[in-house]
Amino acid sequence: MIVPRIRIDEVDDICVLICYLIYALGCPLTKEQLIEITSLEEAVSYFDLVQALENISGRLCTEVELNGEIAYANTPSGIKVARELGNSLPLSIREKMFEEAVRIYTRDSMKKKGTFLSVRYIKNSNGTCTVGINVTDTNTAKQKYYISIETENEQEAESIKQKVKKDPNTFARYLDDYFFK
Repeated sequence: MIVPRIRIDEVDDICVLICYLIYALGCPLTKEQLIEITSLEEAVSYFDLVQALENISGRLCTEVELNGEIAYANTPSGIKVARELGNSLPLSIREKMFEEAVRIYTRDSMKKKGTFLSVRYIKNSNGTCTVGINVTDTNTAKQKYYISIETENEQEAESIKQKVKKDPNTFARYLDDYFFK
């Protein structure tokens, strides 16, 4: 049985998705990052995305400068939309787009900062959290591991984040030892 791809064709829903992704990551995203994220499995049309970005600019999102690039950050209204309407998007789209957003944001951030590990989490509507951990190979600069962890609450997610960030080298070595030795 072939599972059909889920697409978001309504510009208003794409506006919600953009606000949700920025809220979920907790950081601004550039237009190029949003294009790359939403083009995964052709979830969103490029032209609809551009229209959505035009619609949210100044209302739900504001343009900010981030490392010399223009990026989109949620306004208080954008945060409200992400919280109240984000769950109206199909769960599979939210999960796939969040995972892709973590991967792309981490990749771009690591290039700029020279780091190899990123940890982000989002609070789900039922109070649980999804933690995304991305580890990049320091030699090839490509994604080596992506781990998604579900926690009971935000305190557990924050605890995992702090433990991983406290000693990222030991965490990466543990994964290498576990999977390759």
